[in-house]
Amino acid sequence: MSQPSSYNPEAVEAPKQKQKTSVYTVMLFISFCAIVLACILLWMELQNWGDYPWWKTTEAIPQGAFNFNELVRHTSDFV
Repeated sequence: MSQPSSYNPEAVEAPKQKQKTSVYTVMLFISFCAIVLACILLWMELQNWGDYPWWKTTEAIPQGAFNFNELVRHTSDFV
């Protein structure tokens, strides 16, 4: 016994009107606007703090929390 075909071209109807905007579409739009706003604000912030290669700091030399060689020298004095 064969099963009846689920394809019936007469039963398939195209939607007659556009679907309402769902909550998920609104959340997608809000997320897009937030990301665009964040990118613009980041660009503005980077413009305030220097020229293009922002990662190449020539003026400031970063200092570590401690000097490892100095720590080893101090601890070796106790041994």
